[in-house]
Amino acid sequence: MKNYKMNEICTVVTDYVANGSFASLKQNVEYLKQPNYARLIRLVDYHNNFDKNNAIYISKKSYEFLKKSKIFGGEIIISNVGNIGESFLTPNINMHMSLGPNCIMIKTNQIDRYIYYYFQSDIGKSKLHSLTSGSAIQKFNKTDFKKLEISIHEINQQQHIVNTM
Repeated sequence: MKNYKMNEICTVVTDYVANGSFASLKQNVEYLKQPNYARLIRLVDYHNNFDKNNAIYISKKSYEFLKKSKIFGGEIIISNVGNIGESFLTPNINMHMSLGPNCIMIKTNQIDRYIYYYFQSDIGKSKLHSLTSGSAIQKFNKTDFKKLEISIHEINQQQHIVNTM
């Protein structure tokens, strides 16, 4: 095993606010209850098994504004506000998707499923909790996440672990 900082193994680390200020997000992103061009992916969607009845949609204009947080399926989503460290792999729901608030999205140059399993483990969750701040609502930011150091097995060991999970 070797230690790496997340910014060394991630090809993408982004979040909803990477697209602009809260004011510009409010001005350019409209949440819709009816199916539209794209779906906003949130932690609650994971909890609801991506049920369409509880989904939030966005227009093509909003989707294009959220260009820094587009999702294609297979990305790791990690809650960075509230339920710190809760994570999931994005499914392919056969429509355009964009990341919602209070989560970060990562893609790695490792085996993404391995990194996902790492953050599902007690060690991974503990690492994420070590980044938190805030007394009322726990949170961490993507800048601190990029500096987070984790131990990673060699690629063939990663593949073995993923195949046995």
